[in-house]
Amino acid sequence: MGGDKPIGLAIGIVIVTLLVLLPALIPPLFYLFANVYALIAGSDFGSDTISVGVLLTGLVMTVTTLLVLAAGVAALVGRALSPRREAPAAEAG
Repeated sequence: MGGDKPIGLAIGIVIVTLLVLLPALIPPLFYLFANVYALIAGSDFGSDTISVGVLLTGLVMTVTTLLVLAAGVAALVGRALSPRREAPAAEAG
């Protein structure tokens, strides 16, 4: 195997792995966000003390952050696996 196929295959494996892990990562991170919000706001998770807008925004930000991190990891893997370009030879003249 030569060319760009191994690089594309490696990036594809990383992306699929991260997307498979995404449903497992969202609940603990959102739970962390909700607990920090409860500590700051002093709420007791009652329906009358929680701002639904803040929690939905937190959920959206949690998922968005995970997707951006997944894209960043894929970019870093692609950069690390890409072959280095050689400097062009100076033309004799």
